Amino acid sequence: MAGIDKKTLRILKNGKMKGFESVYRLYNGRIYNFILSIVKDPGIAKDLTQDVFLLIWNKRKNINCENNFEGYLFKISRNMVYHYIRRELLLQNYLDRVEKESEPERLEIDKDLDYVFFEKYIMRLISELPEARKRIFMLYWKSELNYREIAKKLSISEKTVATQVQRSLHFLRAKIRNSVFGAILCLYILQHL
Repeated sequence: MAGIDKKTLRILKNGKMKGFESVYRLYNGRIYNFILSIVKDPGIAKDLTQDVFLLIWNKRKNINCENNFEGYLFKISRNMVYHYIRRELLLQNYLDRVEKESEPERLEIDKDLDYVFFEKYIMRLISELPEARKRIFMLYWKSELNYREIAKKLSISEKTVATQVQRSLHFLRAKIRNSVFGAILCLYILQHL
């Protein structure tokens, strides 16, 4: 299979959707199959493949049209899988630890790697929220303000605050529902609200 031509890469680099669509059509199946061969889960492979192409679009200005684009694309894919596997291993390590712990007081999440890991994962999900909703949710979650306090601070109704917080929680649950993190992250979110 022939690789992508330099002209198409320049079109992509200049932010034209036509160039991105060409790259996506040519490499989507190959990247998906590459990732699937490692992770062995079609859903995860699909998500990681989309993450790869999202990264390509976001970093398009850094593409060197003279270098081996295909090698660059597969390197990004390999790194994406590496980071996914690393997260999974951290999660498995955490779950193994929780399983071995029998005393409830020892199950609290400390300010260690596990806490930082979950915090970063949730913050990454929160960053996908619309700006106004994100601001309301952060005041609720991080600043620990109640609906009334948030409404007063932002000069909006309590009902609006409640709606935005519930939509944020719904969004987070939907994002993590199908992941391995689902149950543990739901518990984590609930513990820290």
